[in-house]
Amino acid sequence: MAIDPKYLHSDISNSILQAFYSVRNTLPFELNIDVYKRALCIEMESLGLLVDCDKEIKINFRDKIVGSFVIDFVVNDSVVIKAIKDDETCEHFEADAKNQLRLTDFEVCLILNFSAESQQQHRRIVLTNDLKKNK
Repeated sequence: MAIDPKYLHSDISNSILQAFYSVRNTLPFELNIDVYKRALCIEMESLGLLVDCDKEIKINFRDKIVGSFVIDFVVNDSVVIKAIKDDETCEHFEADAKNQLRLTDFEVCLILNFSAESQQQHRRIVLTNDLKKNK
């Protein structure tokens, strides 16, 4: 895959997608999502990516922690990954991905779908920090 400088973190995203399709095309369908996530982590690390799995993020409100959520993967401290296995389109996962970006300094999220039935296998969500500050 070619690196496109007009897309934020396209070099990292391309490597992640390479790892994703390697796992998706190697393992059989209908496995537990945790199996795909572990395999994806191994494959990304084999490509030289720095992978932080199940990263907990605290939600602050007026300098107090009011909750938390877990990001499936953070790659090279730049790109967030949401791994799913859903037969529907990824659209209903977009709101969650956008919230994860809004609540962090990360700007790119890849939703990776390991379902055999899904027409949309991956989706890229971008929410730049300059846009977050304007809201």
